[in-house]
Amino acid sequence: MNPFPTAEALEHTLGDPHLPDGPLTYAAAMAGDRAERWPHASLDRLRGWGYPAFLVPAARGGRLTSLEELLALVRVVARRDPAAALIATSPWLAGVPVWLAGTPAQQRAHAEATLRGQLSALALHEPLTARPADGGYRLDGGVTLVSNVRLARFAVLTGRDPATGGSTLLLADLDQLPSAGYELLPRVPTHGVRGADVAGIRFHGAFVPASAVLGRPGGAGALISRSLTTIRTLLPAFSLGALETGLRCAHDFLRHQRVHRGRAVDLPSVRAELAAACLDLRLAEAVAHSCARLLQQLPALAPISSAVAKYLIPHLAEQRLRRLAGVLGARYLLRQDHWSGIFDKVLRDARLFVLLHGAAHDMLGALAAQLPCLAGPAADPRRADPAFLPVSAAPPYPMGLRALAVAGAADPVTAGLDEVCTALRSRAPEAAAQLHAEGVRLRADAYEAPGPRTERGQRAGERYARVFAALCLARRHLAGERLPWLTPALAALLRPDLPLPGDAAESLFLELATECSRRRALPLSRPA
Repeated sequence: MNPFPTAEALEHTLGDPHLPDGPLTYAAAMAGDRAERWPHASLDRLRGWGYPAFLVPAARGGRLTSLEELLALVRVVARRDPAAALIATSPWLAGVPVWLAGTPAQQRAHAEATLRGQLSALALHEPLTARPADGGYRLDGGVTLVSNVRLARFAVLTGRDPATGGSTLLLADLDQLPSAGYELLPRVPTHGVRGADVAGIRFHGAFVPASAVLGRPGGAGALISRSLTTIRTLLPAFSLGALETGLRCAHDFLRHQRVHRGRAVDLPSVRAELAAACLDLRLAEAVAHSCARLLQQLPALAPISSAVAKYLIPHLAEQRLRRLAGVLGARYLLRQDHWSGIFDKVLRDARLFVLLHGAAHDMLGALAAQLPCLAGPAADPRRADPAFLPVSAAPPYPMGLRALAVAGAADPVTAGLDEVCTALRSRAPEAAAQLHAEGVRLRADAYEAPGPRTERGQRAGERYARVFAALCLARRHLAGERLPWLTPALAALLRPDLPLPGDAAESLFLELATECSRRRALPLSRPA
């Protein structure tokens, strides 16, 4: 059974991305990228299909109940054009703090705007000066590098009271602000997602009513942390789409490229590189969906699971695309002769997703800071079991997410390490031994508690991410999901410096070649 029929329906509706024209084709994505043009036609196509409804919770008139389903939908769009996917999904990104802490009136207004196809902007990291005034706040200062701010109806802003130092999150209705109260700054060109409208906004004493406060006055810190935890869980969808298209594009090019007396794809080194990229896509997909489930089913674990997802998956995707670029050679830079030149675009776009809403060192530091939870009383590993079932039911989004933890929750995923290793020994003894050894090192890191910003702390954070991801894969397999590539996937996670064994590489390459021969996107789900 396919758990994402809506994503499959969207894929079918959008049609063949290889067509020479039309929205959400590779040709359209590259034409917009070269011109740094807003993807009007692609966004219109998505609105016509009903994409905005999946950005609004069902309780507020939309169709969004599952972050795992939304992840699958975003990936469908991202594998055609990551820039269009980011723009189209931005109302959900900006709406996260609204769904977490907004009043019914705020949620209703944001939902109605999103369902009409209006955009919103999210500006969390640059606080404005917000002086209390009669019935609200006066805003001064500016924020830079904000997506959609020149086109947005709503903007989520951070305001800091200069008298107390307290910060408050605000949902500003830009349509209601006097034009003299703010100015929109010029667009800032970018190397990746060139079609996006990235700019700034500067306020000059603009009045924002007290009804714009999200959550409680002075409570921005905790709300921003909970919002970013949610956002970071979904961001891997963009990287998955970019990696998938880059992999299929590379395979197709190398299948037709002649070298010596044969094809490039017949060279063992080329097949091994394609197989390794295919394996990374498989494991990244499984980890991304596991973390999306964990967010809805165990929100207290989200500071860990979201950091794992945000660090590991964009990092794997960007690294693999760079390695594939090395296999393709200089010809991947040519625009006209293969898939409209889409490979260069997805490579550039993927680099942005590594940095968006949390760079690698931030995520590794966050994981290192969570290590002490492994040194305390162990959590009950059975609490995480429902997230790893082949078909998993979660409370409708955003129910339960108001209780998102900020830090310090016990980890039931890692707590099951010994039981998982015991169960794996009869099926994959080498993988079980590697997992157990890395788990022992992780526990040692937990007791030593290295500083999150130190080199040792960063290494410990990466070990935590890889062990956590490996346990997600192993627990899905033990719960009944068929993962024939589990053993090489665990090895790739735990020993990324080692090459794929020859038999595993050939098997994965043949699987990739079979799927690519169908001239359709790789499946969004696979049978258990």
